[in-house]
Amino acid sequence: MLALVMPTILGAQARVIRVVSSDGEPVAFANVIVEGGMTQITDAKGEVSLGAGKRQTLTLNVRRIGFTPWFGKIELPDTAAVLLVSLPRLAQTLSTVTVSGEAAVKSPLVLSGFYDRWLMRQKGVLSAVFISPEELEFRHPDRITNMLYGLNGVRVMRKCVESGSTKSCLQGLVAANPVGCPMVIVIDGMQLHPPKGGNVNLDMLLSASDVAAIEVYARGGNMPVNFQFQDTACGVLAFWTGSRKP
Repeated sequence: MLALVMPTILGAQARVIRVVSSDGEPVAFANVIVEGGMTQITDAKGEVSLGAGKRQTLTLNVRRIGFTPWFGKIELPDTAAVLLVSLPRLAQTLSTVTVSGEAAVKSPLVLSGFYDRWLMRQKGVLSAVFISPEELEFRHPDRITNMLYGLNGVRVMRKCVESGSTKSCLQGLVAANPVGCPMVIVIDGMQLHPPKGGNVNLDMLLSASDVAAIEVYARGGNMPVNFQFQDTACGVLAFWTGSRKP
């Protein structure tokens, strides 16, 4: 469901997408894609700002694991407004649960700072590409390197190794421009130290179904302090494993 709410206080000419559940609770870290552009995520209030602009009709795609996706046309006004998108929760059949206490359980991606860094990117503090659990679920790659093709500053190389009379080709050596400049590989916050020669076969190292999210910091880009590993001049590829559910 999509509704237009006229706000009482908003920044000059700001247009805001607010994503809530069917019971009115804000949906944090929902993927919001406007007119096929770059994916943005909602903050803790379930909001993402589209800034000022002219009156126009755009295509909106909103996704969050655990909720029914929303896709359709939106009418953006040229004045400050809040566009309310309601996502129904996916129905689940659960056994009886006894609750003895109440505590906010944060997902591993929240605890690792993945969403905090993404919000920093949206504010222009970092330069990176973020691949969310929702995008991984949507694209359902059979190999994790399939998610890296076409990304700015990343190349997936094909290396063939001869052994006697046989030759085998492994796909998964990740490098940035210039060709042969190996990126630092980080898995769950720990730097991977590849064998001599710097070749890393990601498709043998990581199963696509085990990866929950990816961060890509291209050569020469701004990186967070906690990603300041050794030899990061060629960029950093960070993979987070585990369940994709919030």
